[in-house]
Amino acid sequence: MQLTILGNNGPFPAPNGACSGYLLESDSGETCVLIDCGTGVLNRLMALGGPAALDAVLLSHLHYDHMSDMLPMQYALQFNPRPKPLPVYAPDAPEAVYALLQAPCFDLWEAKDTAIGEMRVSFTPARHPVPTNAIAVECDGQRFVFTGDSNQDALVELFCEGADLLLADCGLPEADHKFTAPHYSARLCGELAKNTRAKRLLLTHLNPKYDPQALLEEARAVYPAAELTELGATYYL
Repeated sequence: MQLTILGNNGPFPAPNGACSGYLLESDSGETCVLIDCGTGVLNRLMALGGPAALDAVLLSHLHYDHMSDMLPMQYALQFNPRPKPLPVYAPDAPEAVYALLQAPCFDLWEAKDTAIGEMRVSFTPARHPVPTNAIAVECDGQRFVFTGDSNQDALVELFCEGADLLLADCGLPEADHKFTAPHYSARLCGELAKNTRAKRLLLTHLNPKYDPQALLEEARAVYPAAELTELGATYYL
């Protein structure tokens, strides 16, 4: 598989940045899913084939920095219709936000374990103020796991076990973190990767308020191979 970073900020974009959005493709190129579609993601997706290139969209949750570009995507699909509506897997709450996805161009599905082309997709609940899932994708003999927005959670930790690539929510520095926070700290991302024997750790959901290099140093204190996601970069599993 290959992972392309279309957005790595949250909860708002940095200058010339974009919020959560990750394009995951099989080695054959025959299966392609978009995980999250936050502010600024559609612009970058259009340069890579647009919604027509997607087999499905997987939304970890319905906070705007993870789904807002699903709204202008509806216009893109109106002017460039697909033979069938685009499958979208998402939580059904908050109800007011979910209602915004109820459009003829989308085929809405509950976030349950499924097969999408060559990919096996699974979900597990994560700890966040709204219903949220961590997402795993297995394909080409590799396992990719995205924590979604979360904090310390036994279920998520079990779900991440043995990931070939762990994409983790690095929303806070240790100094601003507490157990009730809606995000992991950078150090906790490192601990999660270490404890679950992840082969590779990428840090995402980078808040523009904080120095990303300082976050990286915190994670590397526990997991020395931690890496920052880079906007537009592609990572191979």
